[in-house]
Amino acid sequence: MGGGKPADTVITLTVDTDNIKPNEQSIKDNVVFTDNQSDPAENPGHPDKYVSTVNKGHKCTWQGAAKNKRDTINITVVAKKPVGGGADILEEITLGDPINDPNVISTVKNSVITGTESYNVSFIINKNDSQVYTVDPKLRMNPK
Repeated sequence: MGGGKPADTVITLTVDTDNIKPNEQSIKDNVVFTDNQSDPAENPGHPDKYVSTVNKGHKCTWQGAAKNKRDTINITVVAKKPVGGGADILEEITLGDPINDPNVISTVKNSVITGTESYNVSFIINKNDSQVYTVDPKLRMNPK
């Protein structure tokens, strides 16, 4: 794609596992989204306002990372919001093995779609943890 940006989008969910607690504000305060499309990093406390740019007909991959580099973040679900989710940008979402291959991949539709799509990302910290955390960022399609 133009400007030296990669065609496929990789979205990284970085979690401050040392400070996160299972309540909505703590989750918002301790997760940060970034991507490889030069979208500005999200301000902690507002993952619902983070918007990643994707390119038509290419792939979008979600991966988890722990801020402390010791823990693992296993993404268990990436799902479109069924009601009020906005634009319909993604094709089928494929979940790897949440323990051994915790990345999630989707193909972006091959026609230009305007607007943003809201979706949910659920994850666990370390493979034996049963606490599921959920955040709800957005996607938009590159108009080119």
